[in-house]
Amino acid sequence: MHYLSRYFLLSDHVNSNVLVPNWRISALRIILTAGVILCFSVFCHTLNAAIEFNLIYIIVLAASFSVTMATLLIASRKYFTLCAHALLLSIVAATISMNVFLTDINLAKVGSMYMYACPIIALMLLGVRTALGYAILNIVPFYFIINNVDISSLTSINTQLPNSDWYISGLLFLFFNICIPLAVARTIVAAKRLNQTMAESNSHLAAKKELYRTFFTESSIAKIIIDSDNTVIDFNSQAKTLFAFKATVKNSTVKLDKLLPNLVIVANQHKDQVFKYKNTYKTVHCQQVTNSNYCVLRFDDCTEQHQIKQNLLAMEQENKRLRYSDGQTHLPNREWFELQCERFVAKYQGDFYIVVTQSANNEYLNLKYSKADAKAHLVSAYKRLKDSNEALVLCAHVGNNKLAFIITTSTTNEIEHKLLNEIKHVVDEPYIIRGEKYQQSFLFGFSNFPRQGKSSANVLNNAIEALKLADNHRPINGYDEKRSQEFLEKHEISMLLDEALHNGELELHYQPKVTHDGKCIGLEALARWNSQTLGVVSPAVFIPIAEEYRMISRLTDLIIQKVCAQIATWSKDEIPLVPVAINISLLDFGQSDFMSKLVKYLADFNVKPSQIELELTETSLEANQEYSLALMQNLQSWGFTISVDDFGVGYSNIARLAEYPINKLKLDRSLISQVTSSTRQKSLVKAIHVMCDELGIKCVSEGVETQQQVEIMANMGCKEFQGFYFSKPLSASHYNEHIKQQGLNFNPKKIPEN
Repeated sequence: MHYLSRYFLLSDHVNSNVLVPNWRISALRIILTAGVILCFSVFCHTLNAAIEFNLIYIIVLAASFSVTMATLLIASRKYFTLCAHALLLSIVAATISMNVFLTDINLAKVGSMYMYACPIIALMLLGVRTALGYAILNIVPFYFIINNVDISSLTSINTQLPNSDWYISGLLFLFFNICIPLAVARTIVAAKRLNQTMAESNSHLAAKKELYRTFFTESSIAKIIIDSDNTVIDFNSQAKTLFAFKATVKNSTVKLDKLLPNLVIVANQHKDQVFKYKNTYKTVHCQQVTNSNYCVLRFDDCTEQHQIKQNLLAMEQENKRLRYSDGQTHLPNREWFELQCERFVAKYQGDFYIVVTQSANNEYLNLKYSKADAKAHLVSAYKRLKDSNEALVLCAHVGNNKLAFIITTSTTNEIEHKLLNEIKHVVDEPYIIRGEKYQQSFLFGFSNFPRQGKSSANVLNNAIEALKLADNHRPINGYDEKRSQEFLEKHEISMLLDEALHNGELELHYQPKVTHDGKCIGLEALARWNSQTLGVVSPAVFIPIAEEYRMISRLTDLIIQKVCAQIATWSKDEIPLVPVAINISLLDFGQSDFMSKLVKYLADFNVKPSQIELELTETSLEANQEYSLALMQNLQSWGFTISVDDFGVGYSNIARLAEYPINKLKLDRSLISQVTSSTRQKSLVKAIHVMCDELGIKCVSEGVETQQQVEIMANMGCKEFQGFYFSKPLSASHYNEHIKQQGLNFNPKKIPEN
């Protein structure tokens, strides 16, 4: 019974399909189940007789309707609407079959009555419109019955099954007395349950209404209901009394801000707000009503809490005043000094100096004596400073046993050679610590406002920086603006360079490497920076900064990436390819992931290692010889060309070059520039060439600028040259233009071969 209840959905608590009520699915399954039983019973009962009289069409019809009913029953779980329409069409098809295949006109009339059940079934399953359609359609069988229309002549069948009247009448009796009543009964039960549920819902709503009246209307807390437009919908008696609302407000469209101007309700903001109403303060809590655009505002008095908050703010102000003094010495601290300086700047129209002083024996004093003694000594120095000169104002302890003060004087010479010397004489007088005299020597640093700082805080920092450079030989030291400016400029360049690297703004120029007759056999990639802020920045400026601020590896990564991309572009444009040299710094060479990144860039642009030449400096080799050797061997095994750049400016052991897998040695321009004027230099370069020949290392003459230099180096056996004599570094576009016009020839004039 439990299975039947679940299958026929006799309980309305089961949701078989969210789009179709359970009772309709239940009625459909009842009718289909009855139909399957009836059709299958007819098939079984008529099977022998149909075979005996050779009435095969009866077997086919009975089997077809049985299979159809069963199929619809199975599919009713998922395709309710489709199955309902199919059921109605099956009844119509059964009626037509009876009229076509029954030779007895009276029996055919009885069969036509099956269609009279369609409006009832359609009304239960599909609604009024479908029922009305089948009611109109029933005019056809009614016409056939009244007018004795016989359509059996359309077929050649003249024999019908014995006892057909029993089958037709019996089926009609069972269909209208059992099948249809069961479905109607299920519908009636569903209607009763629905009425009961609605009654329960109405009772629940009544209880909710009573609860609303209890919690809202009769609440002791003032409450107001507003909609999404902040229009007042309702309010209880407490709100009416508290805010003196008129009774007509409920019957009119009034915005909340007109009733309570000091209260601003922001949409979707559930944080409690505090607003002032007359001489009191109210807290308003906004609670959104579930599944609606209404919001309930609850008002609580918070006047006392607000007063406490005001008292706390007053206490905070008092604590703020206390924070302007040092906790141990009780002297004015740095925060107080900077604040007073700003006020002094606003009041005092002339320039002034901020001076910072500290004992030269400060560390010794802290080690020998207790912190209390050191602080007592600092307080004594502070008092001496206050009394030392009338021009001295605003003295304070600015941290780390440093005292700062202001001197209002107009010249640096006066403060450095007169006033501070006088003050120093006073504060350097012996101090009594634990009953013993202790000689002190104070150092001074000073800076001018506004010439050496846009704010008093900057000037104070500059004075502290000046103090750092003071010593016993020069105890009074002024702020060096030039040195500071250099630092600021370098720092500014570093920040702009960082941004340029991040945005990939640096460009590459390519300087050709040629044979003695000017044929290009390689290129060197050189970074160029045209800053939007600084303009053109020389590599001699930004390369050292990149190294100092640890940005050189990012620069190298950018160069490698751009070189690989350019080689790929040249290959696509059918520009003759030559190896491109990339300078590798000490920091790059020491990175653990240098090799992996290099290979990745090559793979991204389909560039072969043989197309890349890596130029290392002598210092890169000397920094970590074991690691450098292993890395160079690995790079060479991949097919990279290894060059040592700027050879001759370092201090490398020449013999050590034999230990490294070096392909090329680039002679520094300092060696090349002197081969025409210095016999010793010429002999040295020649000796290097001989050594390289023995080691199988190619020599590259770097920085050649004259034909004479080329001839001398060529006579020594040099095969590769680079310098302004042949070409300056070219942008990629200029290089492409040159190649298209002159090919790989960069020789300005023909040099005779020897």
